[in-house]
Amino acid sequence: MSKLSLTVTREIWPLAKPFVIARGSRVETEVIKVTISQGVLFGLGECVPTPRFGESVSGVIDAIESIRGKLITFSGELSQCRQQLQHWLPAGAARNALDCALWDLAAKAEQTSVAQLLSFIEPKNITTVQTISIDSPENMGKAAALLKNLPLLKIKLNEELVLERLNAVHENAPKAKLLIDANESWDIVLLEQVANSIKHLPIVLIEQPLKANQDEVLKGKSFAVPIGADESCHTCSDIPYLAQRYDVINIKLDKCGGLTEGIQMAKLAKSNGLQVMVGCMVGTSLSMAPGLILATQASYVDLDAPLLIKVDRPFGLQIN
Repeated sequence: MSKLSLTVTREIWPLAKPFVIARGSRVETEVIKVTISQGVLFGLGECVPTPRFGESVSGVIDAIESIRGKLITFSGELSQCRQQLQHWLPAGAARNALDCALWDLAAKAEQTSVAQLLSFIEPKNITTVQTISIDSPENMGKAAALLKNLPLLKIKLNEELVLERLNAVHENAPKAKLLIDANESWDIVLLEQVANSIKHLPIVLIEQPLKANQDEVLKGKSFAVPIGADESCHTCSDIPYLAQRYDVINIKLDKCGGLTEGIQMAKLAKSNGLQVMVGCMVGTSLSMAPGLILATQASYVDLDAPLLIKVDRPFGLQIN
């Protein structure tokens, strides 16, 4: 069996327009692409380091490089290498890129797809939300008008002008259901106020309203709208806690450390009565591809990041 080789590339991708959430804005995204080769075959993976979780591009590259020796000298099956990877690196962006590249390589070696390796249905005609960044109510309404024929819109919000922004979006896209993402910017008082004030709106989910370290107060509370965990949700070990406070968990491969952990999270979440959402960081279609496989197991899908990039990778995903 041929030895593995590893190539790591740092890339910057300009965005089509500023992407604004409660924590700040950006005009470009920086990703790390990894290629794991074995003979003439190669597998690709991409990760997006996230400062919110203590990551930097240079730090993630260092983490990947720290196991280069273990990877290129590994002599077992690719499935065994994926399992070892779970011990070599903690959950996070570095492990995600490598894990997804190993899955891609394994599928090519077997002349099949990753979905078939997992006995999942092929991810065809997956419906993803499309995201509207924080802006003035007027501008968010204009953005919604351009997306008015889509079934589900994700609305980024902070603690300001919540109802004004939501009403503007709904007025301009009246047929679309709305998913709120507050990115930890609310407190419990505001959450309760909003939950009581949006009954006239087609809201399907409020995602991560409270700070991850302040969601203890959700235990025992009930809301008419499901509450989702994003920044509070990382790996399988979080699920027992989350199941007592949330209705939905958002699995992002860059948080959990790859498709291997993501699959286990989806299974465990469902067994604990939680619905599954599959989300993403601001990456290219290469980041979205493994997420699409997991999306076949999810109730909500948020994989629209390639639409935020000015020019996606060649042969990227088709998102309508």
